[in-house]
Amino acid sequence: MTALPAPSGPPAGASAGRLSAAAGRVAPALAEASRRTGVPFDALFQTARLESGFDPDARARTSSATGLFQFIDSTWLKTLARHGPRHGLAPATRADALGLRRDPFAASLMAAHHMADNAAVLAARTGRAPGQVELYLAHFLGAGGAADFLDGLASTPDRSAAELMPAAARANRSIFFAGGRAQSLAEVYERFARKLGGGPTPEVPSQPTLPTVDAIGTGSAQAGSAGDALPNALHTARLAYLLLADLGA
Repeated sequence: MTALPAPSGPPAGASAGRLSAAAGRVAPALAEASRRTGVPFDALFQTARLESGFDPDARARTSSATGLFQFIDSTWLKTLARHGPRHGLAPATRADALGLRRDPFAASLMAAHHMADNAAVLAARTGRAPGQVELYLAHFLGAGGAADFLDGLASTPDRSAAELMPAAARANRSIFFAGGRAQSLAEVYERFARKLGGGPTPEVPSQPTLPTVDAIGTGSAQAGSAGDALPNALHTARLAYLLLADLGA
């Protein structure tokens, strides 16, 4: 796995008891995803904070982005097809697959894998391990979009970010514009850097209480065992079919 930035650790005096109620509810899922994948808890925590305010049911008004990490439909289905089977995630239908975005544990696992995939792409493009801001840009813009953004930042930092990323700008005007003025690549980058540094990270919960993988495999905490449903190869094939259907293939 490409090296990811090490957790920064909690600020002095920070503890789970000081978290907001929403953050406290999802912190165990973030911790377990970090433990299983090696992706830093800090990176997952701060991304969930910025993307949804720790709300597993959050839904964007300008796109299909849903859940704790605001995955759009196509990115979620692609990530779930690639990494879900190893965790027993076996949704029976497209609706069930997309519904898993609202499960904090499933969403955290897929966000961690997605972050690691993005880190590998960015490292190949830039020749270095990405930092936390670069990883968030990759979650926000996609790995290819983030690489293009960083290339533009290095060569023409004063260029309008909306000009380089028009689709992202249409869906996220508050990020790309301020006071009616288009923000530069440097200004957008600095905005993300401030946001990522603007909230404390708690200590990693030592004994997370989570649903079993079998329970979330079908998208419901009361569902039966997903491990008995299909072999992993068939899980992957079914999810790939759902992805192609979502893309209109």
